Amino acid sequence: QVSTRAVAVARPLAARARGMVMFEQVDGLPVGKFTNLMEANVEEWKKSDAIFNKVATPDLMAERALNMFKLLQGVNIGNMVDQATHGLQVATRAHRDGADEETVVCALFHDLGEVMSPINHGEIAAGLLRPYVSPENYWILAHHEVFQAYYFQDAAQLSIRDSRERFRSNPHFEACVHFCEKWDQASFDPNYNTEPLSFFEPMVKRIFARKPYWHPDHAQDPINAAKMEMAEGYPSEGRVEVDVPAAKKAKVS
Repeated sequence: QVSTRAVAVARPLAARARGMVMFEQVDGLPVGKFTNLMEANVEEWKKSDAIFNKVATPDLMAERALNMFKLLQGVNIGNMVDQATHGLQVATRAHRDGADEETVVCALFHDLGEVMSPINHGEIAAGLLRPYVSPENYWILAHHEVFQAYYFQDAAQLSIRDSRERFRSNPHFEACVHFCEKWDQASFDPNYNTEPLSFFEPMVKRIFARKPYWHPDHAQDPINAAKMEMAEGYPSEGRVEVDVPAAKKAKVS
């Protein structure tokens, strides 16, 4: 079934019977006419780019991320709050502790992938937010489950303990300890006065409105640098430059 948000012309019935639909236009805009990227030319690519920009605006990207978060409502992994409440509680604690907006959004989404791929779930949120947050916050997201283990290793009777110690020389070690100790491991309390999701939604929209890979240190990572080089081939409308001094880090005490 063709989305009501798109105007489409289908292939002949034989193709439709095989489950394929060919788009001629989307929301009144003509699509690029190519069946593989090597045959695309400048004219057809511009058509494609116009539609890509329209369906991947910062607001729509933020809306999709928030919808993923809403799927965690009612998902319980065995404690007294569901995963959505846990995320809201971590974000609320971070906000009330004086964290910057970027860190609060990271706190909100940190466990977005916990029931998708539990053992490496931090990398899911980290990958989603990587272009829009500092390298430090990316590192915290990607490593936080290792640091969380410090607080449950006795209860879980882990045979190998203190795994976070292998990262002690990393400059982001203490920030990750702070994230987990002050906010994450403490946020399973059903009686905590947690802010609603609507409180955080404007913050999420502002983070996704950032120009990707804005931080001066993003380019130090080869994969970031490569993606910065190809950014002209991806949606760019509506993105805003980030005032780096204003993108301050969370207060760590």
